[in-house]
Amino acid sequence: MPKTLVEKLFSRKAGLDLRAGDTVFVPVDACMSNDASGALTIEFLERMGVEQIAYPNRIAFIIDHYVPCPDVKVGKLQQSIYDFAGRHGIQVVPAGEGIAHQVFDELGHIKPGALVVGGDSHTTTYGYLNCLAMGMGASDMAMAMYSGSLWFKVPETIRVNYSGAIKPNISGKDVALHLLRLLGGNGANYRAVEFGGDGMVSLSMDDRRVICNMLAESCAKCGVMPFDQTAREYCDARGLDCASAESPDPDCSYLHTISIDLTEIPHLIAIPHSPANSVELDELAGLPVDMILIGTCTNGRLSDFEAVNELLSHNSGSFVTETLVIPGSREIYIKLVERGIAGELLKRGAVILPPSCGPCCGSSPGVPRDKFTVLSTANRNFLGRMGNTTANIYLSSPLVAAASALTGKITDPKEVMRHTTV
Repeated sequence: MPKTLVEKLFSRKAGLDLRAGDTVFVPVDACMSNDASGALTIEFLERMGVEQIAYPNRIAFIIDHYVPCPDVKVGKLQQSIYDFAGRHGIQVVPAGEGIAHQVFDELGHIKPGALVVGGDSHTTTYGYLNCLAMGMGASDMAMAMYSGSLWFKVPETIRVNYSGAIKPNISGKDVALHLLRLLGGNGANYRAVEFGGDGMVSLSMDDRRVICNMLAESCAKCGVMPFDQTAREYCDARGLDCASAESPDPDCSYLHTISIDLTEIPHLIAIPHSPANSVELDELAGLPVDMILIGTCTNGRLSDFEAVNELLSHNSGSFVTETLVIPGSREIYIKLVERGIAGELLKRGAVILPPSCGPCCGSSPGVPRDKFTVLSTANRNFLGRMGNTTANIYLSSPLVAAASALTGKITDPKEVMRHTTV
């Protein structure tokens, strides 16, 4: 019988003929943990009496949630990670290098056909590169690190077919919010989401990252993008091995199929308190905002800031509301400096925070004040997500966030670009 992409990837890893619903014990290619989940994973390993890690070179602990270290308690937590990693020869990526979902990729662990696990729900991000990528709890992460393998139940697959092309100034974030609106907050629970269709050609690799990242908000087990010409050129440019890339078989069976015309997707904004609860920008235009957050693991990439910089080139105004900027990694931050984008953001009034999770989850400085209305490019707007239960968080694309920072209210980017200075 024909197989879905996920069934083929699991079958290849196991060397077996697997179908959705099968349970299998398979080797893991890479394990990612951070300072929010890593200490608990280590606690499980120590309770298990583990004296040796199977493949330490496949693991990285990335310090990204509490950056810079805010207090003594967190300092002890982070030190426990350094101590454990030092004993077992595991890499620790220090504070300031960036957010795990960006940095682990930059380290070269993400490749087509790989099976990657992470101690964070947004590990789904890595599916952008035609691989299996799943977030999991500390006990499962402990077993993956200890044995190098793990039990999985092969998930059923939802197919998403994209047609058409996204309109100018519409981004992968808008596409992701549209899909979440269709799936709902629990609509892909323990299911894979497989993407394809003619419209994929209009989605950049960064667009695909954002879409896969936000699949966690529908409770998806994983999302997998096709290995098409865009992906091949990307792998070639980075020198990545793509020999294990896979494609679904024709006429394979899906749980159900969703067809989306990209030309019909407008600017969308998720309203409190769910990423799946989005409306068109026009319905919220003019809503005053107290804080803007641009960046994070969802939209903290170079292309996001290049788009923002292009918008700013058409408007000479300064940011009139508190605007926080979080590059996804040190590598991205350096490029922002080299290309003058960081300087432009600073001149407009932005506060650039260290590459980290920061205020996205309320773990580091940047917590909104009481009753603040926040417009963020992050992936979650749950009640209390940014560390203050009285704040209301809205989610948007970087362009909408930057335009709104210039006006102090939710604004369509085309409105600020009309006041051109070039």
